[in-house]
Amino acid sequence: MSRERDRLGAALGVVGFLGNTIGVVALGGVEGAYKPGGLAAWTNGALLHPGASVVSAVAFTVGLLSLAGWAAALGQRLRGPSGTLAARAMALGSAVNAAGTLSPAVLVLHVAPACAAAACAPVARALLGLTLSLDALFNLSFGVGLVLAGLCLWREGQRRVLGGLGLVAGLATVPVAGQIASEGAAAWLVVAGPLWLAFVLATSTVLWVGSMSREPKAEGARGLARAR
Repeated sequence: MSRERDRLGAALGVVGFLGNTIGVVALGGVEGAYKPGGLAAWTNGALLHPGASVVSAVAFTVGLLSLAGWAAALGQRLRGPSGTLAARAMALGSAVNAAGTLSPAVLVLHVAPACAAAACAPVARALLGLTLSLDALFNLSFGVGLVLAGLCLWREGQRRVLGGLGLVAGLATVPVAGQIASEGAAAWLVVAGPLWLAFVLATSTVLWVGSMSREPKAEGARGLARAR
């Protein structure tokens, strides 16, 4: 049962990686996206590129929901209360943000056709501001979870490279939470994003091959019996 759970978690991690990557790439031509000072530009860009905005919104949402499942599976392989807290923080942040990433699609599909650009501006600002705010909360929650997961893996001794990656990714991601009001914090995502995506992909690979065990080696036969 645990083997199937690990592989499902690994598959969800890969979907999470792909969804978030596609979401970013789709917004390549939309200026101001996910920047506190760019809400007006983001509105104009979304209306000019409605297809890209919908693709990005759907990709982000699917990716984030998948990350929640990946986090739950990873949490089963992290020992102690800090491992449980890490999984819950990452899963909760991902699930909450998944709702917010749909707002740009709501804007272009349902709000924009019903009003003139000027009349839509306050509603558009509210929708995109909500998306930005929930993304900031995600970066805080997910970043803290990454730090805790990295520490758990580091303490296991045999996963120090993976643990170090998680720790560095988490420490880089937490400051991005300031994107709700800071352009500098939003720009830092260029560093943090690739790091946590790499951690998700790396842990998914380890889960898939079945080389991540919750029980320490010293427990010998007792740990093996529980794993079965």
